[in-house]
Amino acid sequence: MNQNNKFVFEDKEMDFGIVELWEQKYSNIYNMQETIAEFLVERALGLEKSFNSDYWTLYDILYRDYRIEVKETGYYHPWNEEGNISLQRVFGITKANSNYEDNTKENKYERQNDIYVFCLNTGKDKETSNPMNINNWKFYIIPTAVINKQCGNNKTISLNRVKNLAREVQYNEIKEVIDNIIDNSIFRGEK
Repeated sequence: MNQNNKFVFEDKEMDFGIVELWEQKYSNIYNMQETIAEFLVERALGLEKSFNSDYWTLYDILYRDYRIEVKETGYYHPWNEEGNISLQRVFGITKANSNYEDNTKENKYERQNDIYVFCLNTGKDKETSNPMNINNWKFYIIPTAVINKQCGNNKTISLNRVKNLAREVQYNEIKEVIDNIIDNSIFRGEK
């Protein structure tokens, strides 16, 4: 697909296509923050596109044979016209069945990733939360083993708890932090 792709009816190209569809349905970038967060982490890791970047996979990114799950939250939501901001933010960390994608494998109910990247859009209104301004994003990177130990069977983790478990990372530090986790931490010898 490219921006010149047009819809076709009775073997005739229509005067509208992928660009018009995108403009109508997908141009509100504030509703795409989860996708943008995943995209930013992929790019920070030097990946053009993760092989499993489609929805409904057990993890979001495969990097150096490690499974990375990207979670996103923010304070501003376009549907909140009154502008009421809840500073209490949470991320989903629910366990999943491993045979979700391939039922020929032994089923394991666990977190299906090795590393979490928690992404926070810090803006509190439309002007300061533009998801395409990478300066608005803060990242927290935690090995899943730490989440398992600290959170057990919890389905969510609060932003405050994430901040207690990991330091804030800027976009240009993501790759270095993940590489250090892989090279120097609990994963040594596992892969």
